[in-house]
Amino acid sequence: MLVNLLDKRIFFIQIFIITLFTLLGVTNFNSIDLSNLEKLGIILSLLTISFVGYTDYSNDLISTSSYPTFVYILWIMPFIAGLSDYRIAGSLLLVTYVTAQLLYFESEKNDTYNAFDIGVFMSFAILLSPPLIFLGIVVFAYFLTLRVVEPKIPILGFLGFILPILIIAQVSFLLDYYFMFDFYKEQLMLTIVNFEWKQLFLIPIAIILVYSIVNHFKNINKLTAQKKRIFLLMHFMFIAILTTYILYGGNNDAYLAFLGFSIMLMLTRYFNESKPKIEWLKEAFLWVFMICLLIYNFYDRIPRFFSLITEVSF
Repeated sequence: MLVNLLDKRIFFIQIFIITLFTLLGVTNFNSIDLSNLEKLGIILSLLTISFVGYTDYSNDLISTSSYPTFVYILWIMPFIAGLSDYRIAGSLLLVTYVTAQLLYFESEKNDTYNAFDIGVFMSFAILLSPPLIFLGIVVFAYFLTLRVVEPKIPILGFLGFILPILIIAQVSFLLDYYFMFDFYKEQLMLTIVNFEWKQLFLIPIAIILVYSIVNHFKNINKLTAQKKRIFLLMHFMFIAILTTYILYGGNNDAYLAFLGFSIMLMLTRYFNESKPKIEWLKEAFLWVFMICLLIYNFYDRIPRFFSLITEVSF
């Protein structure tokens, strides 16, 4: 059923998916009385979701189906409440924009000077959420691989990256904002992720991802050289973000939201191009993906639900 529903790009279905699962994510807020900064975080999160929807709908490189919208919105759903932190929400918007730009960076229509823009946006993302430095290293390493094609790409990327940092450092020094240095020092202190039982429901999704990665490398020769490099970059970005979450996640799982774009690309390619020997396997993967994330989203409310049922019964 889900395969037939998502196999084509239908605007109404995409809007319905975005609206439904965004509202389900919003239910995780404990109060509607939000501060102005929390409201800013929510606005930035909605802008990110809108941007991903627009990026998916306006190009054919990602897909010509509704799989990307389904995968991305479902993945980000449990973390919407955590994105009320405007710094993380702002970083997510910037990283999402950078990732979308990187998809087309090697195309003929791309301007080499976009490397400078990517560097600037990546720098601001890291200034808002310093642990994303690992992601910045991956992007810069990608630019270094392109120096043979165009030597000024890594230079432009580095200049774009260093410019906001120098401006912030100079302003902080001139205005005696020394607390800024304490802030970044504190942000870069390791806060290893704490285990929660609900994380077990991410294991089936991890298995599906591994399956899609194996399928990707089995069929990698069907891709153009450009797409091979882009998908490899997405895999490295995925690893960088996962590392960031493990080292700096602590009790906050909002960093998992940054995996959304990479997961969207990886699973979309599998759902679009795979032809499993077991016909119902793709359908099963879609249902498992959706059910696991719904349970993860409502995990903290499930005991209340059963308690309410018990009270009504007796």
